[in-house]
Amino acid sequence: MDTGVSAHLDKDKRVILGSYYTPRRYVERVGEWLKGIVGEGHVILDPSCGYGAFFALASRFPQARYVGNDIDTLAVAQAQKNFPFVSFHSFNALQEISRERYGVREDEPLVIVGNPPYNDTTSLVGRQRKRASSGSMEGRVRTRDLGMSSLLAYEALKADWVAVLHPLSYLVKRANHRACGRFFANYRLREHVVFSSQEFSGTSRIGAFPVVVALYQRCPGRGLSYEDVQEIRFQTVEGETFCLADLEFVSDCVAKYPNPVDQSLSFSGYYFYTLRDLNALRRCRTFLPGKSPNAVAISQEQLPYYHYIDCFKHLAKIPYWAGNLNVPFHKEIFSAIAPLAVRYSRSLHPDLFPPETPLTPEELAALKTYVQNALKGKDTQECPKGAPPSGA
Repeated sequence: MDTGVSAHLDKDKRVILGSYYTPRRYVERVGEWLKGIVGEGHVILDPSCGYGAFFALASRFPQARYVGNDIDTLAVAQAQKNFPFVSFHSFNALQEISRERYGVREDEPLVIVGNPPYNDTTSLVGRQRKRASSGSMEGRVRTRDLGMSSLLAYEALKADWVAVLHPLSYLVKRANHRACGRFFANYRLREHVVFSSQEFSGTSRIGAFPVVVALYQRCPGRGLSYEDVQEIRFQTVEGETFCLADLEFVSDCVAKYPNPVDQSLSFSGYYFYTLRDLNALRRCRTFLPGKSPNAVAISQEQLPYYHYIDCFKHLAKIPYWAGNLNVPFHKEIFSAIAPLAVRYSRSLHPDLFPPETPLTPEELAALKTYVQNALKGKDTQECPKGAPPSGA
């Protein structure tokens, strides 16, 4: 039984539909979490079921009733063969949202499971194909991303529990959290694990991003604020942990997007490419030869920070789980490392900057240590050996 690969879709259709099917071990993880929750009378609904991977939960919860749906009729046809006991539908889950449409009564305990499509039309990867995305959506769940809209649809259905996969960015990026605001206002995170998008068959082996398998409980009016998210100690499937509250970000000290020259600051004469997250930094340019629609005008006062961002791009070993974060640094000891960051960065752009004295091996090691420690959090705020004295 093949429930793991969307074999009937070519690459373009997978991108357009956001269809990347679920690794089996995460279905099993969800099953563990739902023990003691699912009982007689519960409905388990997967509104974007694909080939039906999550209906393997029936072996754990045979007393539940199962409902599936997918806009892809070929996927539904295969799912019906895989799981004939499930009541299937094939419609756009983001239109005419109601329990009645799925055949679920308002008084039935509802558990939504699955791997909803994610398809950010503003991202740099596959943008043109994504903008051709099929289907429309109701105004009350309209966002730029099918996955965010799916979370809002689950809230509209008033699911008692939601156990789904989604990009970690929905939680850790403030703008994304705000876009999903009605969902997070009414749901608390009860269980989670973070893994790499490379575990999805057919995805890029280069542009990995963090995905979270999450179990949410409906708690109307007592949901998950962004301040709550910052205090979560996220767990990865490899056993690593990270917490936003432990990190400082250099993006808090600089302009990230194209801007007019700040007349209150002295313009450095240099420009930098628009800043997004670490995954975008890996793909994009840093210093630019001149003004452009994507150029950030750099003040003289902020120039060392941009040099550090350039260093981070070239020196950091960025774990996949950090891909949606901004560039981390240690603010308190930055002044000690800034001269090294400036010299190293300028050496990478001889066409833009005057010659600099090359870093010694000890200085380069100190810069690399600072960069890597920035990813470990505030507890590593110690000036690396080999760095010049603060203020030098």
